[in-house]
Amino acid sequence: MAAENIVKKQYYPPSETARRLPQVTFSESGLSSTDLPRDTVLKSLQIRLSGAVTTTYGSGTPVADAQSIMDNLVQYFAIQIDGGRIVKSVRPHMLRLQQLYNTNVLAERRCSAAAAAATDNLALADAGMTYGTTGQVSTINETIMIDFQMPYCEPGTGRELTWLQLKGKASATLKIQMKPFSSLLGFGNTAPVVYSASTLVFDVITCEAQDVDPELEFLDFRQTHFDEPFSSETTSRAIDLNLNQKLAGIMMFAKDGAAGTATTASGKVASNLLLTNVSLKQNGRIELVNTTARALQNKNRAEFGITAPFANSVSILDGAYYINLLARKNIDTALDCRKPITDTLYLYLSTNTASNVSYTNPAIVTIMTDEIVAP
Repeated sequence: MAAENIVKKQYYPPSETARRLPQVTFSESGLSSTDLPRDTVLKSLQIRLSGAVTTTYGSGTPVADAQSIMDNLVQYFAIQIDGGRIVKSVRPHMLRLQQLYNTNVLAERRCSAAAAAATDNLALADAGMTYGTTGQVSTINETIMIDFQMPYCEPGTGRELTWLQLKGKASATLKIQMKPFSSLLGFGNTAPVVYSASTLVFDVITCEAQDVDPELEFLDFRQTHFDEPFSSETTSRAIDLNLNQKLAGIMMFAKDGAAGTATTASGKVASNLLLTNVSLKQNGRIELVNTTARALQNKNRAEFGITAPFANSVSILDGAYYINLLARKNIDTALDCRKPITDTLYLYLSTNTASNVSYTNPAIVTIMTDEIVAP
């Protein structure tokens, strides 16, 4: 699947264009869809959650999960083309980490609580979900990016080969699967919070290359995620990965299985202790990766130039690991997982002893694959 067989010519537009799509209102546990424009080629989507919600509780101490806000209110974003072609099925926190790896900065995440919503719904503090006293209003802002152009490539080495061609498509949809407000609480926190008067909405802004020839086809930068639970110490659990595509990388995010308490957010928190060893093996004998989780995380810091300091013993990189399979940031070096080259591809994960990490609930590793696929 050489990239040049898909994209017949390189195209560098003189400028980017952007437009704002219809707002999507946050609806607890709802599934909302919005049509994407089918007269363009997409480079990325910017999705911003903003608004306010009133929190009321007569007892207890509400404390938010560390991955709030958007990650606790959105189960996944999905991009679906022509009814059955899934280009993205992604969790907000994984996208937040991806942005950190590629830009070394984090997008907006702000929240503040007061007697009324902040002016123009612009929260006053850089923070996750913030609870005020009962009856106060929490103002929320958070932004993530969904990339279609491969962010781990440099311009001219593959970034432009994965734009999303929507011209002539029968349908193109962004789906947002939402969670209940109660998901904002840390695992195990039982404060009886009532959420009301929500004004939360999603704004979706496109980044487009409109002047691309409609006959020009691109590769899909497909991303899908799934959870792998661990109920006890495990040695080299084999996780079967997708075939019939090229694999650019694998992102992992580990959370322990601690129960937490009714007044804290200490349950199921991001863990640097859960994973011990990580390996990737092709066809049962070709060992592509064999490393410790700690070495992999520190390689990520050095490779991507990430500054993610610890504050109160917590870092944004806690529990996060990325296996980069691209050489020289070139898309053509992605691992070929098509037959007959690849018959099997397994990710092997080993976990720590129960004396070092909790498996009570159980522990979870979220895995997201970065695939390069001919549509």
